[in-house]
Amino acid sequence: MPVYEFSCSVCGKVFEKNIPFDESHSNIRCPSGHQKVQRIYSPITVVFKGSGFYSTDHSHPATGDGGKP
Repeated sequence: MPVYEFSCSVCGKVFEKNIPFDESHSNIRCPSGHQKVQRIYSPITVVFKGSGFYSTDHSHPATGDGGKP
């Protein structure tokens, strides 16, 4: 079950809530009971592991003729 982060528009509290995928976000209340909350969207974390994707995706050196060997 994913964890979503919300901010209350009335009191300013920031809180997290576990919500199933099939449940609506429209009935969420802050811990103080206020119903005017907004979901906070955060950037995802991407981690590239290994020797690198660029060196394995481009095996032909750039020769000036469009990369043809």
